[in-house]
Amino acid sequence: MKNRSRRQIKKLHRHWMGVGVIDATQVSYWRSKLFDSRAGEVFEISRADVSGLPLQVAAAIRKFALRFSVAVVDPAQAASWLSEGGLVVFKFWATDFPSIVLYSGNNPAVR
Repeated sequence: MKNRSRRQIKKLHRHWMGVGVIDATQVSYWRSKLFDSRAGEVFEISRADVSGLPLQVAAAIRKFALRFSVAVVDPAQAASWLSEGGLVVFKFWATDFPSIVLYSGNNPAVR
């Protein structure tokens, strides 16, 4: 595998989080796993588990050894509109680059 600088690896994490990893919010496997977890319990999306993610995203995670974490968090951590109407907030971040973060609001009635 080509040696990449830390800067390039960070860019890869930012790109793939925004174009695919965040889509785990639409995958029943991840939704069920997160809704059944305790607040703050962290799950990793990495080579070890890319269940349900689009093939292109899973391939990039494997190829570049990307690692992401996801957890249900206190709604106060995210913009207030993400938890409106009782939505549950999922936090996604690059495991090795915690400044790369995305939040999503999720309806607990839809698993």
